[in-house]
Amino acid sequence: MTLQEAVGHATARLTAINNGTNTSARLEAQLLVCKACAIEQTRLIAHPEEVLSKQESTLFMSLLARRSQGEPLAYIVGKKEFWSLDFTVNKHVLIPRPETELLVENALNFISENPAPSILDLGTGSGVIAISIAKERDSSIVAATDVSETALDVAKLNAEDHQVSVQFILSNWYTKLGIKKFDVIVCNPPYIAKGDPNLEPQVAQQEPSCALISENNGLQDLELVIAGANQYLSSTGCLLVEHGFQQADKVQQLFNQYGFNPIQTHKDLAGLDRVTTGQNSKMA
Repeated sequence: MTLQEAVGHATARLTAINNGTNTSARLEAQLLVCKACAIEQTRLIAHPEEVLSKQESTLFMSLLARRSQGEPLAYIVGKKEFWSLDFTVNKHVLIPRPETELLVENALNFISENPAPSILDLGTGSGVIAISIAKERDSSIVAATDVSETALDVAKLNAEDHQVSVQFILSNWYTKLGIKKFDVIVCNPPYIAKGDPNLEPQVAQQEPSCALISENNGLQDLELVIAGANQYLSSTGCLLVEHGFQQADKVQQLFNQYGFNPIQTHKDLAGLDRVTTGQNSKMA
């Protein structure tokens, strides 16, 4: 089987589970072939006539079977792009989404005039938010927490790969931080309610539920983060949280309840309410 034949075979098989979208199926097929053969896409395109070895063919068919059964492509290839950077991901961390880049964008805007800002990323997962900020602003002092030690292992690996300095702390939200103050706190917490019909079955089955599902109609963790933030923010610090597109009003109410002003909600590229920010209005 040549590289071209392998891509064609996988494309035909994957088109069905990509809702008939041949373009995305072909891209996935190319990535699976590249993973099995340990090659870059440029080589696949330049030399489609190359023949897979027996070992490569066996691995390729195994990877294709996993994808056909619904396992996310990012977990199979072990990588996902975020903020134009490649990050290692596995089943212990949530797969980063493009809409979460809005957190990074707004955090960078807030610290644009600060020569040495301090940043806290709560529930860092694979570390994409903290690392992207640290990569953009190498003068920043970045800390990141997660309640999962296995998730922190992934985040540490990504920080090493991208050669940035991030302090990783095993902590359930703020519990292990001690006495610290930050200019910015960013968080993409679990915010999906149990039984939410908008949650794709594949996501619910494959990705860690602790990073997705929250009690109180998806608001429990958001409230914990918002309620505790002022204690850890500088006097003019800013909290930024991602939330569901139907939660903006309730999240703004929580920001107001816990003493933030001004409060603003930002829309993602799909035009949906996605990130709410609030500035500490209490004296540190």
